[in-house]
Amino acid sequence: MNGLAEQQDGLARKLVSNLTLGNAYTLEEMADLLGHKTNAVSRKGVLTREGSDAQILLITLEKDKYSTPGYMDTLNGSRLIWSGQNSQKSTEKKLIAGTHDTFIFLQKRRKQPYVYYGRAVPIRKQINWEPGKPSRIVFELYEYAALLEKEILEMKSEDVVQPTPPYGIYAQPERTEREQLATIRTAQTTYRKNALAFWNEQCAVTGVDNKGWLIASHIKPWKESTDQERIDPRNSLLLTPNFDKLFDRGVISFSPSTGKIILPEHQTRTMWNNLNKMHIDDSLSLRDVPDGVGEFLDYHTKYVYGFEPNDAVATEDLIQDIIRSFD
Repeated sequence: MNGLAEQQDGLARKLVSNLTLGNAYTLEEMADLLGHKTNAVSRKGVLTREGSDAQILLITLEKDKYSTPGYMDTLNGSRLIWSGQNSQKSTEKKLIAGTHDTFIFLQKRRKQPYVYYGRAVPIRKQINWEPGKPSRIVFELYEYAALLEKEILEMKSEDVVQPTPPYGIYAQPERTEREQLATIRTAQTTYRKNALAFWNEQCAVTGVDNKGWLIASHIKPWKESTDQERIDPRNSLLLTPNFDKLFDRGVISFSPSTGKIILPEHQTRTMWNNLNKMHIDDSLSLRDVPDGVGEFLDYHTKYVYGFEPNDAVATEDLIQDIIRSFD
Protein backbone atom coordinates (compact mmCIF):
# COMPACT_ATOMS: atom_id res chain seq x y z
CA MET A 1 0.00 0.00 0.00
CA ASN A 2 1.42 3.35 -1.04
CA GLY A 3 0.78 6.73 0.53
CA LEU A 4 1.53 10.31 -0.44
CA ALA A 5 5.23 9.78 0.32
CA GLU A 6 5.43 7.48 -2.72
CA GLN A 7 3.60 9.96 -4.95
CA GLN A 8 5.20 13.32 -4.30
CA ASP A 9 8.18 15.04 -2.74
CA GLY A 10 7.16 16.54 0.62
CA LEU A 11 7.21 16.12 4.36
CA ALA A 12 5.67 12.63 4.15
CA ARG A 13 8.56 11.41 2.01
CA LYS A 14 11.06 12.99 4.39
CA LEU A 15 9.50 11.25 7.38
CA VAL A 16 9.43 7.87 5.62
CA SER A 17 13.11 8.29 4.75
CA ASN A 18 14.16 9.22 8.28
CA LEU A 19 11.98 7.09 10.55
CA THR A 20 12.48 3.41 11.40
CA LEU A 21 9.66 1.15 12.55
CA GLY A 22 10.09 0.03 16.15
CA ASN A 23 12.53 2.81 17.06
CA ALA A 24 11.89 5.23 19.91
CA TYR A 25 12.03 8.97 19.21
CA THR A 26 12.19 12.04 21.43
CA LEU A 27 10.08 15.15 20.94
CA GLU A 28 13.27 16.98 20.06
CA GLU A 29 13.93 14.59 17.19
CA MET A 30 10.36 14.91 15.92
CA ALA A 31 10.48 18.69 16.14
CA ASP A 32 13.70 18.68 14.13
CA LEU A 33 12.11 16.56 11.38
CA LEU A 34 9.19 18.98 11.21
CA GLY A 35 11.42 22.05 11.25
CA HIS A 36 9.97 23.24 14.59
CA LYS A 37 11.45 24.22 17.91
CA THR A 38 10.90 21.69 20.68
CA ASN A 39 8.55 23.91 22.69
CA ALA A 40 6.28 24.14 19.62
CA VAL A 41 5.51 20.41 19.77
CA SER A 42 5.39 19.79 23.52
CA ARG A 43 2.05 18.87 25.12
CA LYS A 44 0.46 18.22 21.74
CA GLY A 45 -1.18 15.06 20.46
CA VAL A 46 -1.05 15.97 16.77
CA LEU A 47 2.02 17.38 15.03
CA THR A 48 2.13 18.76 11.51
CA ARG A 49 3.56 21.59 9.46
CA GLU A 50 1.47 24.12 7.60
CA GLY A 51 1.18 23.31 3.92
CA SER A 52 2.63 19.82 4.37
CA ASP A 53 1.31 16.39 3.39
CA ALA A 54 1.94 14.63 6.71
CA GLN A 55 0.62 14.55 10.26
CA ILE A 56 1.97 12.77 13.33
CA LEU A 57 -0.29 11.33 16.04
CA LEU A 58 1.31 11.01 19.50
CA ILE A 59 -0.75 8.52 21.49
CA THR A 60 -0.54 7.38 25.11
CA LEU A 61 -2.32 4.07 25.58
CA GLU A 62 -2.58 3.91 29.36
CA LYS A 63 -4.37 7.03 30.58
CA ASP A 64 -3.76 8.56 34.00
CA LYS A 65 -5.57 11.01 36.26
CA TYR A 66 -4.31 13.94 34.18
CA SER A 67 -5.90 12.62 30.99
CA THR A 68 -9.09 14.14 29.63
CA PRO A 69 -12.07 11.89 30.47
CA GLY A 70 -13.68 10.12 27.55
CA TYR A 71 -10.55 9.84 25.43
CA MET A 72 -9.51 6.21 25.11
CA ASP A 73 -7.04 4.72 22.63
CA THR A 74 -6.61 0.99 22.07
CA LEU A 75 -4.18 -1.12 20.08
CA ASN A 76 -5.57 -4.46 18.87
CA GLY A 77 -2.90 -6.13 16.79
CA SER A 78 -2.42 -3.80 13.84
CA ARG A 79 -5.75 -2.03 14.45
CA LEU A 80 -5.60 1.21 16.39
CA ILE A 81 -8.80 2.69 17.81
CA TRP A 82 -8.09 6.40 18.32
CA SER A 83 -10.12 9.17 19.94
CA GLY A 84 -9.67 12.49 18.18
CA GLN A 85 -8.02 15.10 20.40
CA ASN A 86 -8.30 18.29 18.38
CA SER A 87 -11.20 20.61 19.26
CA GLN A 88 -10.96 22.12 15.78
CA LYS A 89 -11.29 18.63 14.23
CA SER A 90 -8.55 19.47 11.74
CA THR A 91 -7.14 15.96 11.95
CA GLU A 92 -10.51 14.45 11.08
CA LYS A 93 -10.84 16.83 8.13
CA LYS A 94 -7.44 15.75 6.81
CA LEU A 95 -8.38 12.08 7.15
CA ILE A 96 -11.62 12.58 5.24
CA ALA A 97 -9.93 14.65 2.53
CA GLY A 98 -6.99 12.23 2.19
CA THR A 99 -4.52 15.12 1.99
CA HIS A 100 -2.03 13.79 4.55
CA ASP A 101 -0.13 10.63 5.35
CA THR A 102 -0.69 9.77 9.03
CA PHE A 103 2.31 8.66 11.10
CA ILE A 104 1.71 6.87 14.41
CA PHE A 105 3.84 7.08 17.56
CA LEU A 106 2.75 5.18 20.67
CA GLN A 107 3.85 5.21 24.28
CA LYS A 108 2.50 2.85 26.90
CA ARG A 109 2.24 5.56 29.55
CA ARG A 110 3.36 9.13 30.13
CA LYS A 111 7.09 9.92 30.29
CA GLN A 112 8.00 6.78 28.37
CA PRO A 113 9.53 6.83 24.87
CA TYR A 114 7.33 7.24 21.84
CA VAL A 115 7.82 4.25 19.53
CA TYR A 116 7.20 4.60 15.81
CA TYR A 117 4.51 2.21 14.49
CA GLY A 118 4.51 3.37 10.89
CA ARG A 119 1.81 4.93 8.79
CA ALA A 120 -1.90 4.30 9.23
CA VAL A 121 -5.02 4.43 7.08
CA PRO A 122 -8.55 4.89 8.46
CA ILE A 123 -10.84 1.92 7.81
CA ARG A 124 -13.84 2.97 9.95
CA LYS A 125 -14.74 6.31 11.42
CA GLN A 126 -17.24 7.83 13.83
CA ILE A 127 -16.89 11.59 13.39
CA ASN A 128 -18.26 13.87 16.09
CA TRP A 129 -18.06 17.47 14.94
CA GLU A 130 -19.18 18.91 18.28
CA PRO A 131 -16.23 20.63 20.03
CA GLY A 132 -15.07 18.75 23.11
CA LYS A 133 -16.68 15.48 21.98
CA PRO A 134 -14.13 12.99 20.65
CA SER A 135 -14.39 11.31 17.30
CA ARG A 136 -13.38 7.66 17.07
CA ILE A 137 -11.28 6.36 14.20
CA VAL A 138 -10.23 2.77 13.54
CA PHE A 139 -6.85 2.75 11.77
CA GLU A 140 -5.00 -0.07 10.08
CA LEU A 141 -1.27 0.19 10.87
CA TYR A 142 -0.40 -1.40 7.56
CA GLU A 143 3.39 -1.05 7.77
CA TYR A 144 3.44 -2.41 11.32
CA ALA A 145 1.18 -5.31 10.27
CA ALA A 146 3.61 -6.28 7.50
CA LEU A 147 6.44 -6.47 10.00
CA LEU A 148 4.35 -8.44 12.47
CA GLU A 149 3.62 -11.04 9.84
CA LYS A 150 7.34 -11.42 9.09
CA GLU A 151 8.30 -11.56 12.78
CA ILE A 152 11.01 -8.93 12.43
CA LEU A 153 9.72 -6.08 14.60
CA GLU A 154 11.81 -5.96 17.76
CA MET A 155 10.67 -3.34 20.25
CA LYS A 156 13.47 -1.30 21.82
CA SER A 157 12.23 -1.43 25.42
CA GLU A 158 10.38 -3.91 27.61
CA ASP A 159 8.18 -1.06 28.82
CA VAL A 160 6.70 -0.18 25.43
CA VAL A 161 3.72 -1.93 23.90
CA GLN A 162 4.42 -5.52 22.93
CA PRO A 163 4.11 -6.42 19.24
CA THR A 164 1.35 -8.99 19.88
CA PRO A 165 -1.37 -7.33 22.05
CA PRO A 166 -4.40 -9.26 23.43
CA TYR A 167 -6.37 -8.92 20.20
CA GLY A 168 -3.38 -9.32 17.94
CA ILE A 169 -2.17 -10.48 14.59
CA TYR A 170 -0.12 -13.61 15.12
CA ALA A 171 2.86 -13.97 12.86
CA GLN A 172 2.85 -16.79 10.34
CA PRO A 173 5.58 -18.24 8.10
CA GLU A 174 5.97 -16.45 4.79
CA ARG A 175 3.89 -18.24 2.13
CA THR A 176 3.31 -17.88 -1.56
CA GLU A 177 0.15 -16.08 -2.65
CA ARG A 178 -1.36 -19.36 -3.83
CA GLU A 179 -0.73 -21.00 -0.45
CA GLN A 180 -2.25 -18.00 1.33
CA LEU A 181 -5.42 -18.15 -0.77
CA ALA A 182 -5.73 -21.89 -0.20
CA THR A 183 -5.33 -21.41 3.55
CA ILE A 184 -7.97 -18.66 3.62
CA ARG A 185 -10.45 -20.73 1.61
CA THR A 186 -9.91 -23.72 3.91
CA ALA A 187 -10.39 -21.55 6.99
CA GLN A 188 -13.58 -19.99 5.56
CA THR A 189 -15.00 -23.41 4.70
CA THR A 190 -14.24 -24.69 8.20
CA TYR A 191 -15.72 -21.55 9.73
CA ARG A 192 -19.00 -21.87 7.80
CA LYS A 193 -19.38 -25.54 8.78
CA ASN A 194 -18.72 -24.66 12.43
CA ALA A 195 -21.16 -21.73 12.33
CA LEU A 196 -23.94 -23.81 10.74
CA ALA A 197 -23.60 -26.47 13.44
CA PHE A 198 -23.28 -23.91 16.22
CA TRP A 199 -26.49 -22.09 15.24
CA ASN A 200 -28.41 -25.29 14.39
CA GLU A 201 -28.53 -24.29 10.71
CA GLN A 202 -30.95 -21.44 11.48
CA CYS A 203 -30.69 -17.66 11.25
CA ALA A 204 -29.66 -16.34 14.66
CA VAL A 205 -32.44 -13.73 14.47
CA THR A 206 -35.30 -15.00 12.31
CA GLY A 207 -34.91 -18.78 12.51
CA VAL A 208 -34.85 -19.11 8.70
CA ASP A 209 -33.46 -22.61 8.02
CA ASN A 210 -32.69 -22.56 4.28
CA LYS A 211 -28.90 -23.00 4.34
CA GLY A 212 -28.57 -21.45 0.88
CA TRP A 213 -29.91 -18.17 2.25
CA LEU A 214 -27.72 -18.05 5.34
CA ILE A 215 -24.40 -16.25 5.68
CA ALA A 216 -21.84 -17.06 8.38
CA SER A 217 -20.89 -13.54 9.47
CA HIS A 218 -17.85 -12.85 11.62
CA ILE A 219 -18.77 -10.81 14.69
CA LYS A 220 -15.22 -9.59 15.19
CA PRO A 221 -14.02 -8.80 11.64
CA TRP A 222 -11.75 -11.30 9.90
CA LYS A 223 -8.77 -8.94 9.66
CA GLU A 224 -9.00 -8.09 13.35
CA SER A 225 -9.25 -11.70 14.51
CA THR A 226 -6.52 -14.16 15.42
CA ASP A 227 -6.17 -17.36 13.40
CA GLN A 228 -8.15 -19.22 16.07
CA GLU A 229 -10.87 -16.56 16.26
CA ARG A 230 -11.31 -16.75 12.48
CA ILE A 231 -12.65 -20.30 12.72
CA ASP A 232 -14.25 -20.06 16.18
CA PRO A 233 -18.03 -20.54 15.85
CA ARG A 234 -18.53 -18.30 18.90
CA ASN A 235 -17.25 -15.50 16.66
CA SER A 236 -20.14 -16.09 14.26
CA LEU A 237 -23.70 -15.06 13.59
CA LEU A 238 -25.65 -17.07 11.06
CA LEU A 239 -27.78 -14.45 9.33
CA THR A 240 -30.01 -13.84 6.33
CA PRO A 241 -28.46 -11.42 3.78
CA ASN A 242 -30.21 -8.25 4.95
CA PHE A 243 -29.17 -8.73 8.58
CA ASP A 244 -25.66 -9.81 7.51
CA LYS A 245 -25.02 -6.67 5.46
CA LEU A 246 -26.35 -4.33 8.15
CA PHE A 247 -24.41 -6.08 10.90
CA ASP A 248 -21.18 -6.30 8.90
CA ARG A 249 -21.36 -2.58 8.12
CA GLY A 250 -22.07 -1.63 11.72
CA VAL A 251 -25.57 -0.26 11.11
CA ILE A 252 -26.94 -2.66 13.73
CA SER A 253 -25.49 -4.74 16.54
CA PHE A 254 -26.79 -6.95 19.34
CA SER A 255 -26.48 -6.64 23.11
CA PRO A 256 -23.67 -8.87 24.43
CA SER A 257 -25.82 -9.82 27.45
CA THR A 258 -29.40 -10.04 26.16
CA GLY A 259 -29.04 -10.30 22.39
CA LYS A 260 -31.48 -7.40 21.89
CA ILE A 261 -30.94 -5.57 18.63
CA ILE A 262 -29.12 -2.24 18.80
CA LEU A 263 -30.31 0.24 16.18
CA PRO A 264 -28.68 3.48 14.98
CA GLU A 265 -28.87 6.12 17.71
CA HIS A 266 -29.48 8.94 15.24
CA GLN A 267 -31.66 7.89 12.30
CA THR A 268 -32.63 10.07 9.39
CA ARG A 269 -36.23 9.74 8.24
CA THR A 270 -34.97 7.83 5.18
CA MET A 271 -33.02 5.39 7.36
CA TRP A 272 -36.01 4.89 9.68
CA ASN A 273 -38.38 4.28 6.75
CA ASN A 274 -36.03 1.82 5.08
CA LEU A 275 -35.39 -0.19 8.24
CA ASN A 276 -39.14 -0.39 8.71
CA LYS A 277 -39.57 -1.66 5.15
CA MET A 278 -37.27 -4.53 6.12
CA HIS A 279 -39.29 -5.05 9.34
CA ILE A 280 -36.24 -4.23 11.44
CA ASP A 281 -37.22 -2.58 14.71
CA ASP A 282 -36.35 -2.68 18.42
CA SER A 283 -38.54 -5.73 19.04
CA LEU A 284 -35.93 -8.02 17.45
CA SER A 285 -33.21 -9.93 19.24
CA LEU A 286 -30.97 -12.95 18.83
CA ARG A 287 -32.78 -16.19 19.55
CA ASP A 288 -29.98 -17.03 21.99
CA VAL A 289 -26.61 -15.70 23.18
CA PRO A 290 -24.54 -18.88 23.60
CA ASP A 291 -21.57 -18.93 25.97
CA GLY A 292 -18.58 -17.13 24.50
CA VAL A 293 -20.54 -15.11 21.94
CA GLY A 294 -20.98 -12.14 24.26
CA GLU A 295 -17.30 -11.19 24.31
CA PHE A 296 -17.26 -11.00 20.51
CA LEU A 297 -20.49 -8.97 20.49
CA ASP A 298 -18.88 -6.63 23.01
CA TYR A 299 -16.05 -6.03 20.52
CA HIS A 300 -18.56 -5.39 17.72
CA THR A 301 -20.58 -2.88 19.75
CA LYS A 302 -17.40 -0.99 20.72
CA TYR A 303 -15.41 -1.00 17.50
CA VAL A 304 -17.75 -1.73 14.57
CA TYR A 305 -21.30 -0.59 15.42
CA GLY A 306 -21.89 3.08 14.69
CA PHE A 307 -18.70 3.49 12.64
CA GLU A 308 -18.83 4.48 8.99
CA PRO A 309 -16.56 2.30 6.81
CA ASN A 310 -13.97 4.31 4.96
CA ASP A 311 -15.21 3.47 1.47
CA ALA A 312 -17.13 5.10 -1.34
CA VAL A 313 -20.43 3.43 -0.46
CA ALA A 314 -23.02 5.49 1.43
CA THR A 315 -24.81 3.45 4.09
CA GLU A 316 -28.25 4.63 3.04
CA ASP A 317 -27.47 3.69 -0.58
CA LEU A 318 -26.48 0.23 0.63
CA ILE A 319 -29.81 -0.12 2.45
CA GLN A 320 -31.67 0.97 -0.69
CA ASP A 321 -29.84 -1.77 -2.63
CA ILE A 322 -30.84 -4.33 -0.01
CA ILE A 323 -34.49 -3.30 -0.32
CA ARG A 324 -34.35 -3.45 -4.16
CA SER A 325 -32.87 -6.96 -3.98
CA PHE A 326 -36.04 -8.14 -2.25
CA ASP A 327 -38.47 -6.43 -4.66
